[in-house]
Amino acid sequence: MTTINSLPDEVLEFILDLLPPYKDLENCQLVAKHWAELVRNVRFRKVINFQRAIRESNLCWQLWHPGDVRTPAARYSHAVAVYKGFMYVFGGGSNEVTTFNDLWAFDLSTRTWERCNSHGPHPYPSPKARATMVCHEDRLIVFGGLRYPPKHPPYQRICLFDELHVYNLAEKHWMIPKMSTPWPPAMAGHSATIHGRQMVIFGGLQETTFYVANSNDVWSLDLDTFTWRKHETSGQKPAPRIDHYQIRIDDENLLIVGGLGGANSPFTDMWLLTMTSPTWTWREIPVRQRNFAATRMWTNPACEFDQKLIVLGQNCTLPADLQVNKQMALNSGGVQRIHQQPQQQAELRLRNPHQDPPNAPVDPRPAGGGNLRGRQHLEEAVPEIRPLARRGEHFGLQNLPRAPAHYHMGMLAFRESWKSQLTRERRLSALQKHEDELKARQAVIQAPPPPKLPVKEVKKPRQNCEAIFICDLSRVLDTADPSAEWLEPREGGVCAGAPLKNIMSSLVVGNGELICFGGLEQSVNCGNHTANNHLHFITVPHSVI
Repeated sequence: MTTINSLPDEVLEFILDLLPPYKDLENCQLVAKHWAELVRNVRFRKVINFQRAIRESNLCWQLWHPGDVRTPAARYSHAVAVYKGFMYVFGGGSNEVTTFNDLWAFDLSTRTWERCNSHGPHPYPSPKARATMVCHEDRLIVFGGLRYPPKHPPYQRICLFDELHVYNLAEKHWMIPKMSTPWPPAMAGHSATIHGRQMVIFGGLQETTFYVANSNDVWSLDLDTFTWRKHETSGQKPAPRIDHYQIRIDDENLLIVGGLGGANSPFTDMWLLTMTSPTWTWREIPVRQRNFAATRMWTNPACEFDQKLIVLGQNCTLPADLQVNKQMALNSGGVQRIHQQPQQQAELRLRNPHQDPPNAPVDPRPAGGGNLRGRQHLEEAVPEIRPLARRGEHFGLQNLPRAPAHYHMGMLAFRESWKSQLTRERRLSALQKHEDELKARQAVIQAPPPPKLPVKEVKKPRQNCEAIFICDLSRVLDTADPSAEWLEPREGGVCAGAPLKNIMSSLVVGNGELICFGGLEQSVNCGNHTANNHLHFITVPHSVI
């Protein structure tokens, strides 16, 4: 009798590879020892293929269509964490400028949603967005966040939170741990990662006594005693920022990438925080091949897998969408623009048509006083003005202040450029010559063009879609030459099945796949952004035996 075990091992592994790499694949190990070995091969091959696909940008998008109606509402700026085959989603903002405080669990094996309720007299967290949520030992830890102000009455401040809530996954209820002072101020847009037995947070929009401002403070929470501690850091610090990426390198190191320092102040730098000594140290990591970097590294999601930073962004082959074109560098003293060197300014400075003759070198000296060098060049080029210049010297006019060399608009309405007078006849003759050439061409009888062959129109792919950018972080901890390098994306980072461009969505790592949920999608007709609850999986394309 022929059974499924009669199939070759290659065919069985191909069939098992089609299953979600979670509970279903684990249950196949219980069939027989032979199947357990096949499952181990499938898992190993899935990880290897996913790593190779990320390096080669050979990925594909798959939209998940819900089979039931129990799905979370459309949202953005929510918090996401993956733990033991489940993806947990908390809070977020809606289209009506409101926020949520619900917690949802997505079973990655059955591909179904389930709302996590709280049993007993335990208070729920406040409705909020832009909070952080991390998982540690069957507990979800949610901290911070903000609530958007209502539309009416206008001009209200946003509400920041300093709440710390813990959701027990085993007992299924929220709890507020007892904490001792001091604790961090209310904040949102910060970042958090787990390092051993502590949670480390950095930056964010923090509320002080008199105002709300960005921060670059580092806090840690002891997950055993729930005590906060603000850490002093040595060396140069990263600028205050929000909506950045915090990547866990190991238990003693973390990496801060990108972020936003304020209006028209995006960041593309990377900073390594070492937490070995009592005083933690910062170090800036050089970034190579910035021309392949992701765009807008503050509203687009990111995650880390196999020492690779994966960022979703705008297709780099198109003009940047909603880009901040002018970049500034922030420091502790304020905003500093990047100035050019004086030598470069002298080379790029334009010639004054009213003072400098053609092909005359520009005087690099600052304006003011008698411009003797410019006057000599002008007298040599136009001899007729020499008596006028000498007359000015006779009446003591040689020391009058003159306009700077780059000031072209001074008294322009009351004076005519001598350059236009000298070249007027030359321009008229050139126009007459060009007109004669056009008449001569019209008189020539040209042969009819050959018939064009019909060309099959190729359907152009949709270009306003998500693109994947990858940065290699394998040399961040190198003692000799630490660096991070952006990899060149293939086809602008656009993979097969890529959805429309989203912002403020979430991106997490599963078993051999990436999971993207929610976000704001720009409407094609009116240009407004609308929240969605779409769920996409980024996987390796399946090959056919």
